[in-house]
Amino acid sequence: MRGKLSTIFPFVIALICLSSLLLAAGCGSSKARYRFMQTATGLPTNSVDLQVDGKSVQTAIGFAQTATYHSSSSGNRKFDVFPNGSTTNAIVSQSVNLGSGDTTLLLQNTALNSNFVMSPYTDDNTAPTTGNAKVRIIHSSFSANPVDVYILTGNDISGFSPSIGNVAFQQATNYQVLASGTYNVSMTVAGTQNILNGLFNFSLTLTAGQIRTLVIVDSSFGGGPFSIVQLNDLN
Repeated sequence: MRGKLSTIFPFVIALICLSSLLLAAGCGSSKARYRFMQTATGLPTNSVDLQVDGKSVQTAIGFAQTATYHSSSSGNRKFDVFPNGSTTNAIVSQSVNLGSGDTTLLLQNTALNSNFVMSPYTDDNTAPTTGNAKVRIIHSSFSANPVDVYILTGNDISGFSPSIGNVAFQQATNYQVLASGTYNVSMTVAGTQNILNGLFNFSLTLTAGQIRTLVIVDSSFGGGPFSIVQLNDLN
């Protein structure tokens, strides 16, 4: 009996150690989601392809195309954006640390028609309080000045103060909690009521439980007229 136990015991210890290692590996990473949007102008192509950790995830992504979430594990992931149909001469190649939640990734240019970067924004898809919705703004227009944001039920901003003030390029606002309903979103040059070209009375309809992100983008050829792209975060 003692001889059999001496044979079995090391095997059991090995199984315990292996299980501990697998458990530790599982605890070391968690689920994440990301979505990618192409908001840069002056690219050498009309659409782009996205690879993550060397694997193709999405192809033929057009300018200001709305985005849906992809699943991933958390941690550092390698993102490569290529001209559509190519796997060489990446427009941007960047490592992004994905947290255990949701992330919006925007391709942007920080100089005229060049200097492309991938900018990550942490999403908060925690459900809003009963009867309410949430909305935030991401400024991704290289050409537009900082903006003041008006979120109103009416269509005239005269006499109103901004709902959110002085939102600069590459900045994401805090989430605004709003009652369900239909709103008009307008954006002006910060500190004035001079509405930017194309950013007047964007219609935003919210139902209870929804979360939305509004992304400010240039025209596809750069500059104005600007526009707003609505991303559906939750519900």
